[in-house]
Amino acid sequence: MKLSSKAVGGVQSPAFLLVAGILWVCSLVAGFSILAREEFTPVKSTQQKPDFPANSTIRLAQDKPTLLLFVHPLCPCTRATLHELEDLLTSVQNKVAVDIVFTIPDGLPSGWEKEDLYKSAMAIPGVHVLVDQGGREAQRFGVRGSGHTLLYSSSGQLLFSGGITGSRGHEGDNAGQSAVISFILHGHALVSRTPVFGCSLL
Repeated sequence: MKLSSKAVGGVQSPAFLLVAGILWVCSLVAGFSILAREEFTPVKSTQQKPDFPANSTIRLAQDKPTLLLFVHPLCPCTRATLHELEDLLTSVQNKVAVDIVFTIPDGLPSGWEKEDLYKSAMAIPGVHVLVDQGGREAQRFGVRGSGHTLLYSSSGQLLFSGGITGSRGHEGDNAGQSAVISFILHGHALVSRTPVFGCSLL
């Protein structure tokens, strides 16, 4: 009786195992490539107006810069942004007013936003947390992605626009955080715009 070249006694042939191994490795490489692209793909940018919107309900501080951080309540990437914000505030020592703006799409029930990110934001000393129902403030300021940070001078001039993480959901030294700290402490920085890595706000 002639034995099959594909299997003997239920054991796969070396050729079959080799092909299966190659396919498995290719699948892993493809999966990691997709994840890497996602991690380093920023939110599509928009051009912010050079001045603080006059029709905003958010108050501009008159004695120091104002930092606005826009957040989607369920964006897991933004947890890293909140941690970076805490480090930033430690560096600038109360020299900036901070509003964390939670954007809530219309039609969702009251209190929907009060999950882990909201609680984490509320626990940061010295910040003001507010709810942007329907994303009206996000539209006024021209932001689209969770984690988008804006810094304004006390006169309302836009100093910085962008993200304060180096990639999606990752903490560590990055150009955005460094620029915001430099603007607050010294009035200037090497960059004024950085990519935003986060979920869509609406």
